[in-house]
Amino acid sequence: MSLSMRSALAAVAMMAAAFGVNAQSDWPNRPLKWVVPFAPGGPTDSISRVLSARLAESLGQGVAVENRAGASGAIGSEFVARAAPDGYTLVFGTQSTHASNLIFFPNMAFDPIRDFQPLTLVGTACLALIVPPSVPATNVRELVDWIARQSGAASYGTAAAGSSQHVAAELLLRNSNVKAIHVPYKGSGAAMPDLLSGRLSFMFDNLPSSLPLARSGKVRALAQTCAKRSPAAPDLPTMVEAGFKDFVIEGWYGVFAPARTPRPVAERLSAEINKALRHPESMERWKTLGFDPIGSSPDALAERQRGDLDYWRRMIEFTGVKVE
Repeated sequence: MSLSMRSALAAVAMMAAAFGVNAQSDWPNRPLKWVVPFAPGGPTDSISRVLSARLAESLGQGVAVENRAGASGAIGSEFVARAAPDGYTLVFGTQSTHASNLIFFPNMAFDPIRDFQPLTLVGTACLALIVPPSVPATNVRELVDWIARQSGAASYGTAAAGSSQHVAAELLLRNSNVKAIHVPYKGSGAAMPDLLSGRLSFMFDNLPSSLPLARSGKVRALAQTCAKRSPAAPDLPTMVEAGFKDFVIEGWYGVFAPARTPRPVAERLSAEINKALRHPESMERWKTLGFDPIGSSPDALAERQRGDLDYWRRMIEFTGVKVE
């Protein structure tokens, strides 16, 4: 190779490196997109809108929330996995979209671990077992007895097939030796109208979105799946207290960017989202939602992802949950 050719290649490499450095130091210079892989109205949507608004304030750029629901959260997640790794497209993931879906859909077009850069573990929230006023049950045992009398005609809704709500409902049915019809939706918000109207018999929904409905009398909350009673619902018994040994299901929420997002950008995003999470006004909002904020480094979220895979494999094997 001639000296002039080597010099030209070196110049190109230096220009590319300089462009990368400038692109990172100039970030963000345009609005961001925050994808929620579920329908509007559920906890992923509610929490996302609080965080995205605070993030926009701290970054000085708009952060647009976009709902891309479907396929148990895979549609919105894949959209972000395929996006440019430049820090401008994020996804608000859950233990289902970024952990257990890998078990249910081993042939997905993307890998929920390999194709994402974790940013922060936003927090955890357990589920609440809720029924419409038309179902005459005031505790879990009464609900089980009522389901048994329906001879298989009772039904329950979930945010998606393979979601934590799906696993929780099947865990209840298996432990009680009763049957009910599963009706999956594109997010908890989409299922709620059918529960409120009585077309669904019961539902395990996220505690954050269940509490306001229970307080208003639109649904009756029978139990929560936390290991211990959530501070947001101190009067609501746990499933263990209701007589179901080891019935503990706690989901998590996290923010992810596409894989190969520059580390400085990922760390800046992580820090800013953690700041938004702990903002005094955000903290007040979390209390009303029954959401337990955490905040973490990118590495801590990656560790949580991998650890949850083993847990959900065991739960799915026991309940026999399948995604049709």
